[in-house]
Amino acid sequence: MNELEHRILDILSREIGNPMSISGLAQKIQNIFGSGDYKNINVAINHMHKNKLIKLEQSGKSYITSLNFENYLLIDLLAEMELGRKQNFLTGRQELQMLMLEIDTYLRPIPLLRSTIMINPERNSKLNRAELIIHTGKSDDRKLITDNTLAIHLIIENLQKMHNIKIDYLVMEDNILLNLLRSNEANPIREMMHDKIVIFNPQYFWSEIRDTIQNGIKIITEETETSPAKISEQDLVYGLARFRYKEMGPQIKQGKMICIEYIIASLFFHKDARRKEAIPIILAKNIDRTNYYLLLFLARKYGFEGKMLGILKALRNLAAHGDLLGEPIRLLEAMRIEEIKADSKSMKEKLRLYNVT
Repeated sequence: MNELEHRILDILSREIGNPMSISGLAQKIQNIFGSGDYKNINVAINHMHKNKLIKLEQSGKSYITSLNFENYLLIDLLAEMELGRKQNFLTGRQELQMLMLEIDTYLRPIPLLRSTIMINPERNSKLNRAELIIHTGKSDDRKLITDNTLAIHLIIENLQKMHNIKIDYLVMEDNILLNLLRSNEANPIREMMHDKIVIFNPQYFWSEIRDTIQNGIKIITEETETSPAKISEQDLVYGLARFRYKEMGPQIKQGKMICIEYIIASLFFHKDARRKEAIPIILAKNIDRTNYYLLLFLARKYGFEGKMLGILKALRNLAAHGDLLGEPIRLLEAMRIEEIKADSKSMKEKLRLYNVT
């Protein structure tokens, strides 16, 4: 493959689930790589279609492009593309090279480790931080998953100190990662996949994506990142209602579908105390549908982990099925998060008012 074909593969791998016309693809190539002649791109696309690397489907007067996962060789090319991204990013960055080497060395022995993904590498490196998804296999042994996460935490904490860099990480099991990718809600995983480098085992990662798509499951990536502090009032009110918390006053209008973890994170930014009081109620009403690993990732990223720990500990003793909160509490305590105690008495009254005790 030539450089232009690699760029086409790069763009299509970012835009899984999003229809891409040839003109739209050309515009994306120009935006990301700084150049891209439509005529040459059109020739390259037709060559890749002939070699069955991409699909072309007519939609009106346009042709829609997508990756052809039926081609056995595509996975190798996508893995090669990830390695190329990794090499381009790390060239000239000696400190980051050492960090990536140590991440690879120390995480590799972790049971169930499948792949490691670096998110928004260029932007984060300028902020002296790194953001990782640590992708693990599925297990019914929750203790093993928790122990793995604690081991990963200790590794990351030591590397942060050694390299004087902030590292935010998210541990994701196979099935949960794929469920979030196919979700119709705005969530961090869908957004992270638009600008990432699979730094460890890219072949496994793309094989999982291929198998999911070939099973008829649509995967969607999202270019725009959600900022919990900037979720609009309409979207927030709509999200609260979706998760069974209705406020007196605000009119509920159709809004953007946003995951519960983002909605909860948004409430922590709110100046209105009444809104913050909604957090334990929403958690109690959705205790078995909340992804606590994702919620803890957001809590650490945006700095409300102490408050989160206080709420979870109080809620464990007040809500039905509060035992489900044992795992995230254990993780936060092991991370030596300083608890900001919640008002258990007030919380109990609010939960009773909303019939969730």
